[in-house]
Amino acid sequence: MLRTALQPRWLALLALVVVLCVAFGWLGSWQLGVARDKGARKAAEQVAARPPAALDDVLVAQQPFPTSADARAVHASGTYDPTRQVLVAERLQHGRSGWWVVAALRTSSGGWLPVVRGWVPSPQDPAADPSHAPSGVVEVTGVLQPDDAPGDGAAALPDGQLAALDAAELVNRWGSPIYNGYLVAASEQPAGVGAQPERASAPRPQPHGIAWRNAAYAVQWWVFAGFALVLWWKMVRQDQRERAEADREKVGA
Repeated sequence: MLRTALQPRWLALLALVVVLCVAFGWLGSWQLGVARDKGARKAAEQVAARPPAALDDVLVAQQPFPTSADARAVHASGTYDPTRQVLVAERLQHGRSGWWVVAALRTSSGGWLPVVRGWVPSPQDPAADPSHAPSGVVEVTGVLQPDDAPGDGAAALPDGQLAALDAAELVNRWGSPIYNGYLVAASEQPAGVGAQPERASAPRPQPHGIAWRNAAYAVQWWVFAGFALVLWWKMVRQDQRERAEADREKVGA
């Protein structure tokens, strides 16, 4: 069998089959990527279309951040504590690097919720002044995001500045209970006083979901690749059988 497979014509055909398998494999991977992109886009559209929900119906303090909360629009009420405000470094806004102004909202249910009130180009910007945040009970509407991955270089930043927005870091500053994740504010009632930070652009939701039709196309391409190899092997085996039969006929003659 191996001797038959190593004949030039079968090796040439095998090379062609391998090229086809590589092409089919690439097409399958491409379709799988399309399936993921479409699924993620559809899931994000579904989340964005839902009306804002009460914070505690979506996220509970001291509990893990659920996938269903990613990019979910919510409204929360509570009071800001200006002594706990922090700035998060290296946040892009329309191509410019700056800082997020993150306020500590003591919600009506008693937990600390990190609220990204907006973006400033520098820590010295007047809009970063904690006293400019709304006082008293405030109603905040925005979208939820999961915590950042722990940042590097936090020790090199001045006090009150962070490299990443992470509840594990904030709980040491604010105490507990604290919400995992944070809220990117879209509106506040009442409004703050004086200069206010520019509303931050909410990060994109984490990719999840899949378009099953495109996933099926991906599987089909991979099946085609496997079928091409099987077909080549069957052709080689048939050729080997025919040669063996011909040899037996010669011996019998």
